[in-house]
Amino acid sequence: MITHARRTARSRGPGTRAGGVSLIALYVACVVGANWLAEHVGAVSVGFGLHAAAAVYVAGPVLVVRDWVQRLAGLRASLLAVALGTALSYLVAGPAIATASAVSFAVSEVLDAAAYTVIIRRASVALAVLCSGIVGVVVDSLLFPAIAFASLALTPGHLLGKAYGVLAGTVVTAVVRRRP
Repeated sequence: MITHARRTARSRGPGTRAGGVSLIALYVACVVGANWLAEHVGAVSVGFGLHAAAAVYVAGPVLVVRDWVQRLAGLRASLLAVALGTALSYLVAGPAIATASAVSFAVSEVLDAAAYTVIIRRASVALAVLCSGIVGVVVDSLLFPAIAFASLALTPGHLLGKAYGVLAGTVVTAVVRRRP
């Protein structure tokens, strides 16, 4: 009997190692970029009269990229990428932003990974990306502003802004998966 992990590894095929490494680099760059934006740009409009930390436009897609990393490189690699991105964030952001990011990313990404792992066994990749992304958006949007700013005032904007990224990533995932 072939285990799920072995089936998944076999389905990745040759040449996906480079893709996995590229996605890990993209993921880490997005995490670091999000923290730089949160530290240096501040709040931005996300529509409907709501505002969020500028990082929101990168933080939503980063949840989807982590799912792609897990799909191509495996769960262990995706969790190592979370740790690396979190650690490097301390180089570009002050302690309040970097710590808030470390806690919120670690918790939201681990829960995102758990949701993705469970859902992918029963549903399509696009649905797994969407559902796990929603989990990550909610957790990150509650934790980050509470820790970074000692307030939940930006939470509605964070939810909306990150949801844009997860929805866009889900659409891209669905389109890429349908390509021949």
